[in-house]
Amino acid sequence: MEPLLTLLLIVFCMLLPIMVYKRLLAGKRQYLKAFSQIQIQLKRRHDIIPSLVDVSKDYLNHTPAVLKAVTSARARAEVVLLAASANIDESSLASLGAVETELNAALRHLQSVIANYPELKSEPDIRRLIEALDNVESRVAAARQTYNDSAVSYNTMRQSFPANVLAGFLGHNRNAALLKFEDNTAIGISPRVLM
Repeated sequence: MEPLLTLLLIVFCMLLPIMVYKRLLAGKRQYLKAFSQIQIQLKRRHDIIPSLVDVSKDYLNHTPAVLKAVTSARARAEVVLLAASANIDESSLASLGAVETELNAALRHLQSVIANYPELKSEPDIRRLIEALDNVESRVAAARQTYNDSAVSYNTMRQSFPANVLAGFLGHNRNAALLKFEDNTAIGISPRVLM
């Protein structure tokens, strides 16, 4: 009986790291997949902005600073998104959160300026683009929530026994970083001013 018990203990000790590794890997894949959804939604957002700026340009030619602020914030956001996608860590996600917050503020300002021009506000293309932007904002918030939930789940799994003992040896040395925007309370509310 004792050799059988010893054999079972050896098999268990060999299988435990494999099972822990597979669980950690599945958790990591889940939060990376969730981040790819954030990336898709932010890219959609970034793609709408040039059209909004172009349609607004004719009406807002005397306030080029507003359009320039939106355009430059969008350009910075695209660069930071690309960098964050290549290396998802605390620093890159903090930078992404900061630049997206800056872009959100620039869009709010643009939309408040648009609201002051009734002929621009009633322009069908502007209304369509604002609505598309509003839709994407909701999707960004949902994707960010899904990512953060996946990251928290991975971190909890990584910090629980027996994974906390084996995680470092299995290549899972650090927690998944959370994506936070500086205006966390405002991000759920799109920058929509019109309608």
